[in-house]
Amino acid sequence: MDKLNFKKGTNTKLVAFKVDPQTSQNLTALRNLYSKEANRRITTGQIVKQLINIHYDKIIGENNE
Repeated sequence: MDKLNFKKGTNTKLVAFKVDPQTSQNLTALRNLYSKEANRRITTGQIVKQLINIHYDKIIGENNE
């Protein structure tokens, strides 16, 4: 999977979820990596939003072609 690309955007809906400790550590590492690369704070929501859209395009988007 390619790295995510963060451009300015708006958040539209609040979503809350719980994760296990290992997933939380992984998420923190990803957030720190992308924040460093983007030279700004990247939020969990931004990461999750892109992952959902990538997954949708690969799973559902292919079925609509």
